[in-house]
Formats: sequence, C-alpha cells, structure tokens
Amino acid sequence: MRERSGLFVAPENPVQSLSVQAETVVVQKRRSQFGVLVAHLLHRFFHNELLTSDDETKRVMLISYAVALPGLLVAMFLFPAYHGFPPYPLHRSFWSQASDHYFYVMYSFVVMGAATVYEWDLLFPDLLDIFVLSVLPIAKERLFFGRVLALGIFLGLVLAGTSAFGTILLPLVAEQHSFLRHLLAHAIAVTMSGVFGAAIFLSLQGVLLNVVGEQIFRRITPVLQGASIMVLLAILLLHPTISASLRPLLGSDSPAVQYFPPFWFLGVYERIMGGPSSEPIFHSLARTGCWAVMLMVVCTLVTYPLAYRRRVRQLIEGARAVDSSLNSYGAIDGLLHATILRRPKQRAVFHFVHQTILRYQRQRVMVALFGGLCVALALSEMVVLHVSRGHVRPGLLATGIRAAIPILVFWIVAGLRAVMSAPVDRRGRWIFSTIAGRPRAEHLSGASIWITLWAVILSLGAIVVLRVLSPGSLHGEHALTGQLIIAVGLAFLLSDLFLYSVRTVPFTHLRPSAITDMPLAIVRYFVVFPIFVAVTVHFESWIEASTKHLIQTALVFAVAHLLLQGAHTQSIERTAVDIEISETDEFPQSLGLRDA
Repeated sequence: MRERSGLFVAPENPVQSLSVQAETVVVQKRRSQFGVLVAHLLHRFFHNELLTSDDETKRVMLISYAVALPGLLVAMFLFPAYHGFPPYPLHRSFWSQASDHYFYVMYSFVVMGAATVYEWDLLFPDLLDIFVLSVLPIAKERLFFGRVLALGIFLGLVLAGTSAFGTILLPLVAEQHSFLRHLLAHAIAVTMSGVFGAAIFLSLQGVLLNVVGEQIFRRITPVLQGASIMVLLAILLLHPTISASLRPLLGSDSPAVQYFPPFWFLGVYERIMGGPSSEPIFHSLARTGCWAVMLMVVCTLVTYPLAYRRRVRQLIEGARAVDSSLNSYGAIDGLLHATILRRPKQRAVFHFVHQTILRYQRQRVMVALFGGLCVALALSEMVVLHVSRGHVRPGLLATGIRAAIPILVFWIVAGLRAVMSAPVDRRGRWIFSTIAGRPRAEHLSGASIWITLWAVILSLGAIVVLRVLSPGSLHGEHALTGQLIIAVGLAFLLSDLFLYSVRTVPFTHLRPSAITDMPLAIVRYFVVFPIFVAVTVHFESWIEASTKHLIQTALVFAVAHLLLQGAHTQSIERTAVDIEISETDEFPQSLGLRDA
C-alpha cells in the first residue's frame, strides 16, 4: 500500500506469492563442464603469451584481416581478365585459369601451415595446463578431447576465414564454367590443401615428441619453426615465378612436380573442374593429393594421442637438468670479453639478450618469422626457372645474388630490433632502474653489439654459400671483397640507424611507437626497403671495379658508423638525467595493488 493525495491506493504491481514467482523465473541453462573447458582452451589460442596487451591483440587482429583479404582482392583483380577488358583477351586461356586456381590452393596451404607453426607451443599441454587444469575434478579423457576439439575449431576458423571470400567470389567472377561445379571444386581443393598444411606440422610435432623426447624437442624447436616459416614464405613469394612457368612445369618430367604439395591440390581442383577429360598430369596429382591427405590425417590421429600422453608425463615428472657446463664462459666468451665487450655493463646486457631471445614463445616465433622472411625474400629474388625442350631447371640470377646480401642484412637487423622491442614481463623492469637507473650508452651498446655481431656472422655465412652457387662472373677477388665490405658495413650502419632511438634495455619496455607506427612501418618496409636494396645493387658493380673503390667504400662505412655512434651516445647522455613521470614504475612500490 502507498499513500497518494492522502488516500491509500492499491499498488500497481502487487506482491506475488513465492509459488507464482517460482513459475515466472527464467531458468538459465548452465554450461556443461566440457563446454567451459573447450571455451577456455579456445580462448588461449587467441589470448596467449604472444598477445600480452590489448594493443598487440589489436595489431594481430589487423594482421588477421590482412590474411583474409587476398582471396577477395585476387578475385576482384581477376575480374577484368575473365571478362575481356583491355588489355586482356576475350577468353582467358586454360593455363591462365589454372594459375589462378593454383594461387588459392597454395595460399590455403601456406596460411594453415603458418597458423599451426604460430601456435606451436599450444598444440600440446604446457605447465599451466598441468598445474591448473589437471588438479581440477576433470577426467583426463575430457581434457584430451577438449583440447582436440578446441584445436579443431581454431584451425577450422582459420581455414574458413582464409578461403571464404575466394570460394564464393572466384566462381562468380569466372563465368565460363558451371557455378556450382566451380564452387565445389574450389571448396574441396582449398579445404584439402589447408587440412594437409595443418596436418603435416601436427604430425611433425607428434613424431618428434615420440621419437626424440621433450628435452631435445625443446632445443630444436626454434630451428624447426624458423625452417618451417622459411619454406612456407618461400612457397608464397615464389608464386609469380611458378605461375608464369606452370604449363612447362607440369608438362615436364621433373620429379619435383610430384613432390610439391600445392601441385597435388591443383590436380584435385582441375580434376573436379574438367572431369575425366582433364589433363593426365592432373589425374596423377589428384591421386597423390588424396593419398597425402589421408596419410597425414591418419599419422596425426595416431601420433597426437601418443605425443599428448608423453608430453603430460614429462611435464609432471620434470625435464632432466641441463648441464651447467654448457652455460659457463668458454673460449668464445673470453674472446668477446677481451675485444668488443670490455665493459661489465656491455657484457651484462649482451648476455641478458643472448639468454632471453629464444627462451620465450613470442620471441621464438618472431625470430622464426623474420628469419624465414629474409631467406624467402632472398630466394624469390635469386631463383628463376629455365624452360627448354619441355624440361625445367632452376637457376640463379646474378642480380638476385647481389641483392641477397642487403636483403638478409636489412631483415636480420630489423627483425632482431623488433624482437627486442617485445617485452617479456614489463613488471620486472624495475630491477634495472634500481640497479643502474636510466640506461646509459654502455648498457644500450650491449644490445647493439649483439645485433651487429649476428648480422655479420649470418651475412658472412650467406656469402660463403652464395659463392659456391654463384656463376663464375662473381668469383673474382674484388667481387668477394666487395660483398664482404658491403655485408659488414651494412650490418654496422643499419644497427646504428635502427637502434638510434632506443633508450631502454631489451625485453623490458614496449615502445609506444610500436602501437601506432603502422603507416611508418609500411613506408619503411614497402618503400624504403626496395629503394635501399636497389641502390645497394646499383653501386655494387662500381665498388667491385677497383681496389680504390673498395677502400673508399670501407672508409665511408667507417666514418658513417663513427658519426652515428657519437651522435647516439651524446643523445643518450643528454636525456639520461630526465625521468618522465610516465616512465616511472609503480611496481614493486605499489605491488600492482593500485589497479586492483
């Protein structure tokens, strides 16, 4: 009852009895334990150690959009070719259409393989799963099937997001065949290619975990990831070269054709499109593709449970301790300390970088990505296919060999710079401020020395390999000396330029510009990088022309390095006494309670 104008009136919503309320309550269905488990494991595929901040999550989402767009963009680009707009002919030839189909099956294989390698450490349980999930009242079989289902959903989403646009748009654009037949052929071939790309890396992990064990597997993981990314990116970047020679390649008797997975699924594509009247080579490739997918799926189904069980057991029992003698200073460290690491602060940062860069998942994946990218770019510039009398043989371009060194040095320095900008745990950076205050030039030079040293070592190793493979015109003494000077000089010069604005110890701070510098990164990698390589290749012939030019080039590199190093040191010393409020650490003073 309530009072209104002195009168008592009945309430508009009278109190209901408990029985009536019980009947009107909407009963919400509780999620099953298995559903919650699958949702948790699937969440970890998208939010893991690789994505420790919202800004990096946004960046990866942008990358995901970029990965899904090529299927749409290629179909739109091909619209004039299929409809006879000038300068294209009125009818697109069969082999031109086959090259279009090749792109989609190749792209599905590369993306699914890369996604599996990217989530390398989450394909099997880790310590977090053992210490948190295994102690809960969840059956072991439910944990296993939950991870399998989450992994299947993740890979299915990647495959659908990658191929959806192309599956619908390419049959619409190419109006020269039955739409439904084209749609079916595209969907089946692209799906089989993606399933094979994921299954081959799942099988690789399963076989290695069962054969070599957890300890050795962890040691070779960075090499496996780098090699896998390199092969996948090389397949992607060599697409123009292979597409241009698709007809002679498939018409040749080269055994390499029968061992190249994207060709298998191109055979499936053309076999469905053409039916029994398709080219005989496509019948053979389609059979190989079907058998390869079945074999990889069976291998994954057999090895994954065994590897899962062994991985769980080894995580519970613990890995065997590593021999401490492997971490002691050896002859190489002694030589470095006596020459380029003469100051303790340089040594501290140098060894901190060396022991951290491959210890965490994010750093390993980034090293693998940049390492694979630089090798794949160099191969795409060097490799050419020579067609003669129905036979195809690979060759190397002299200009591509000259471009290989600047490509490798640029991406080695840029990649290591990006890896060091990725923080491991920013809450731990307070210890550096407590011990040494703001980083000085001696601290930062340790990271610069580490990057320069590895850039020099890897580029010199590439020179040795290229000298063996290069034609006789590049075997002269001046040519070899010129490449050595260019490799060493660019390693020092690019390290100075990429690290000029660095003011923090590696792995301890996220650059603010790393979040908002996408336009600058596009200019750096898509505009500055090609110009840098073209200018370097243009001057290589002049540098190798005489001993005088070699000496002049070495002096230019030395003077430029000294000037940049001096300017960098002065800039650091001027700003070392200025501590911005935004850079002060609240941890451990507040113990992170302020955000609670």
